[in-house]
Amino acid sequence: MTERQLVVQKKAEYGAGPLFRAAGTVAGVMAGSALLVLANVLLLAGLFAAPFAGSWVVLPALVPAGPSLVACMYAFNRVAAGHEGSVYRDFVRGYRMNAGQALQVWLPYLLVLAVIAVNLAGLPSLGPGTPAGPELRLALLVLALMVATAGMNALLLLSRFSFRTRDLYRLSLYSFSARKRVSLGNMGIMFVAATLLLVTTAYLSPFLAGPVVFLVCLNSRPLLELVEEKFTAQ
Repeated sequence: MTERQLVVQKKAEYGAGPLFRAAGTVAGVMAGSALLVLANVLLLAGLFAAPFAGSWVVLPALVPAGPSLVACMYAFNRVAAGHEGSVYRDFVRGYRMNAGQALQVWLPYLLVLAVIAVNLAGLPSLGPGTPAGPELRLALLVLALMVATAGMNALLLLSRFSFRTRDLYRLSLYSFSARKRVSLGNMGIMFVAATLLLVTTAYLSPFLAGPVVFLVCLNSRPLLELVEEKFTAQ
């Protein structure tokens, strides 16, 4: 083997090891997380203003979260698949391609979650002696978790496929029965993240958002494969 061939072989082997790939994945997740936080500066401002102006200010600040989540999922799916390239470029590309439809998909889920939150906040007014109080609170929490999971599934599908908005709603519900483990896994990821925020502080959310989205993307790969197999042209 000539010296030139040895150099070419070493270049091919460079970056092919598991540690190098793991480091690249960690760097990609950190970059995507930072971009997700930057795209939701309005939400950070809402969290800081909530103790003074009321929690209602968080609702309009959550509107841009839909497009930014889709962009982050688009970038993270490429990171998980081992695609080389800039996470920043992937994030921007995903945002530009899907921002409008992401708002259409995200807003109904956000409104439903807001209604659930209002009802949860109003439960103490029923009085401590209300028999159905704890059961109703648990039912609303489970409902909120299911709605959030369906919303995440819909946004994830949008980041990968070009479906009509109404089809994304149907597929987000279809995923509960078609891939039960994926849906339960995503619910578990969001439940753990929400519990951690409740027992600590909501200001931790900028540090949790990116890793949570990446875990959802990893967990949802069987769902994406199923949808690609059954609902896209071969």
